[in-house]
This record gives sequence, structure tokens and C-alpha cells, in this order.
Amino acid sequence: MPTRHFFILASIALAASCDGGTPPGDDGGSDAAVTLTYSPAGCGYTMTPPATRGYTDLALDDGSTPSGGITPARVRVGLGGGNDSSNVAAYANPRTTAAFTWETPTSSHAAKVKIGTSSTALTDVHTGYSWTTPLPTIGLHSANPKYMHEVHVCGLTAGTTYYYQVGGGATGTETWSATQSFTTVPATGKLMVGVLGDARDTVSTWQLVGERMRDAGVSAQLIGGDIVDIGTLEDLWTQWLDAIWKDPSDSSKFLTLGQQLIVPIAGNHENEAAQFYGNWAIPGDGAYAEQYASFDIGNTHFVMLDDQPVALNFTDIASAELTWLDADLNRANANRANVPFIVAISHRGLYSTSNHSTDGDVLIARGALAPIYDKYGVDLVINGHDHEYERSKPLKAGTPPSGDPVVGTGTTYVICAGAGADPYAVGTAASAFREKNVPFGTSTSYIGTYTILTLDAKTLTLDAYGLKASGTDDVIDTVTLTH
Repeated sequence: MPTRHFFILASIALAASCDGGTPPGDDGGSDAAVTLTYSPAGCGYTMTPPATRGYTDLALDDGSTPSGGITPARVRVGLGGGNDSSNVAAYANPRTTAAFTWETPTSSHAAKVKIGTSSTALTDVHTGYSWTTPLPTIGLHSANPKYMHEVHVCGLTAGTTYYYQVGGGATGTETWSATQSFTTVPATGKLMVGVLGDARDTVSTWQLVGERMRDAGVSAQLIGGDIVDIGTLEDLWTQWLDAIWKDPSDSSKFLTLGQQLIVPIAGNHENEAAQFYGNWAIPGDGAYAEQYASFDIGNTHFVMLDDQPVALNFTDIASAELTWLDADLNRANANRANVPFIVAISHRGLYSTSNHSTDGDVLIARGALAPIYDKYGVDLVINGHDHEYERSKPLKAGTPPSGDPVVGTGTTYVICAGAGADPYAVGTAASAFREKNVPFGTSTSYIGTYTILTLDAKTLTLDAYGLKASGTDDVIDTVTLTH
């Protein structure tokens, strides 16, 4: 596909042009950006989209009616909240909070959610804010900006199914989406979380993974980056989000977008683009909002980290990320009696034997992150970037930490990058740290891979699946961790 390959080359060139400190995505419109602070009712936190995103026409809901009664599209359920301490009320909490994001084809300041525990009684109304995600000033981009809306809702009950509509407008002339539903994360019991990554080449495979997440009934989907090929191309976001919004077999029903909590973190193909951040609700506030986040689900503390600034030496952002990571893991490690496991999700495969195993940026990320994971005894790290499935033996960083690891005890590293990306060859040379790897692609019966974590009391089990077009997926690996 020559066009796609051209996009990839342009993306690499864009990333390379920012060597030394200014990430892609900081190029567009910050001088003209409008500052807005959103304080969702009852949430105990505020949100101020960073000026570096370049969002324009930022406005709180003003009760206006969208021109022509525009119906919202591609509604998603994300997560708001702070990311400073798991011991404060404003911390990101998927049991009691949700953030609803959607788009409209023309601009408006209507941003409301009607929600309730019955589809016929959506009596609780919350307001939010809207903005325009502009076109970037450099690199490839789509023809039109995107008109976005977001509302955060707090005070929900854990393990409860809620029905909702998004939209708004002046009284008597409101425009509302179709009714969708989602279930907040339960506070107790056995839970399942889907982890996937690298969808960017084949939308139909991405859609099949979405169907598997729906059928498994996961409490959340966590995505390790590279959802689309070029993060600045808003048309790709529209295509990929469409594929998991409506049920492909019945367009009157929904698949997972807007039905399940989805929290992604950026990969290298997102290019730190405003289009990525504009399309998702990820916990966090401040200058580098949505580039790192953490939250608790069941027995596990999840950390989501954008490793692009670390790997490419965006000095200020990398320093902020690593400082936050150290403090967050320190708190999580001290809370093991209540939440025994720690799982980190980022994009680059820190310990890989596939295509990117010796890339300079991967080794830089390894050298920076692995020692922090060792310091706090992180149980499991799940990455993407190399399009394969691979699991390490328990590891600790070596000397130097960017070099070969010490095998025997420590963190288990998993690469699961098969939600649509073209397959890479798995490593075949002997490796002291690799426990298992499984390819997908034309030489196998698998068209991709994904993982499901089962969280139960003092046990965390990872099941990796080889995705088949027929729907009869195989378990290709299982690892169980205990505390």
C-alpha cells in the first residue's frame, strides 16, 4: 500500500525534526490558544487543557442549540480525575467517575450528559465544555478540524450499569445522541481488563479485537499506543473510532466505543498530536496532561505512560514524567496491602527480540524506566511497538540499565502488539531473557493478538490470545502472578 508507506515516512520525518526537546504536537497554534478551566460538579478536581494542544474555541456549555440540530457521533467513555495521589478524593477512580467525549460535524458549545440507571429515566444532567481541535501547522493532516465536546460525571456507584445520552442545547430544542450504556468498574470480586495495542494498519482486525472485548465483558480496555498510522490525520481517527462504535452486524446497536471504559496512552505513531489528546479522555491535568496517568482496578494499580518524551529526549516532559512515575509507584508500593499488584503500560517494548530490539530510542526508554520499575517491584509491564506477542522471564535492569537485563527475579515484560498492525518477524536467535514468543500473520492462523487480565484477590492472570478471523481464538500464553 504505497500511500500508507508514504504516511509512515512522513511521520518518521516529523518525529526526527523535533530532536532535542520540542515534541510533535507543540507546533500548532499555542500563541492563539484560549485558556479554559473546567470544574465538573461534585468531582473535586479541575481541568485546564494545555495551551500546547492548540485547541481553539474552548467554551463551557452555554445552553446554545447546535446549528441544524447536529447529532453527536462516536461517543466514548473515558476517565477524568487527577493523577497526584491515590489517597485523595479527586484521584482518577473508574469505580465512581466517567468522562464522556464526542464530536459533531459543526461547531457548538452544547455539552451535556443525561444519565441514569434506567434507559427511561435519564434524570441526572451534567454539563461540560467544547473545543475545536485545529489542523497542525506541519506534517500530514486531514482537511478539516474536529469539533469536540466532553463532560465528566462523578459520584457514580461502583459495578452499576448506567444509561446515558450526550448532546444538549437550549431548552425545548436540544439535540441528543442515541441512548448508550456502560458499567462502572466493580469495587470487589473477580474482574477482567483487556490490554491491546498497535491497530494502525488494518481497521477490520481492530474491529474484531473490539468484538472480543465486548464478548469478554471486560471492565476496561487499556491501549498501549499506535491506534492509527499518523496521529495528525483526523480522518483516520474517524475511521478507526467508527469501527468500534456501531455494531458491524447491526448498526442500530453499539460495539464497545461508548459502552466500555477505554483509556489509551500515546505511541510513536500518535506523534504527540493534538488529534490524539482531543479524541480521548485520559486522567490528569497540568502542562503535560494525558501523557501519564494511573488508577486502581480491583487488585491492580495501573500506570499508563507515554514513553515518547523519554525515548526521544524531550527533556522537560521526560523529567516531569519520570518524577511523577517515581512518586506514583512509591505510593502504590506502599499500598500493596490494599492493592497488591502494579502493572505499567507504555508503547515501546523494553525487552524485545523482534525488529525494534536494539533501536536507540528503545534502549534509552529501557535505561530510564526499568530501574524505576525495579525500585518499586512492578509486577508486569505490557508494551507494544514490535508487532508480535512476546513474554520475558522475570527481569531486573542490568549494568548499564540500557543493556542486557539480569534474569531470574523481578518484573515480567510482555509485548502484545496485534490489534491490526502488520506483523513483524519474531526473534529466533537464542535469548537469555525471552520466555516465549508467538508470531501472527500469513505464516500462522492468527491475524493478531490481544490479552485479557483476570484480577482476583491475590492473583493476577494474563491470558494472551491469537486472534482468528473465524472467532475461535486460541490461548497462546498464560502467566499467573501471585502476592
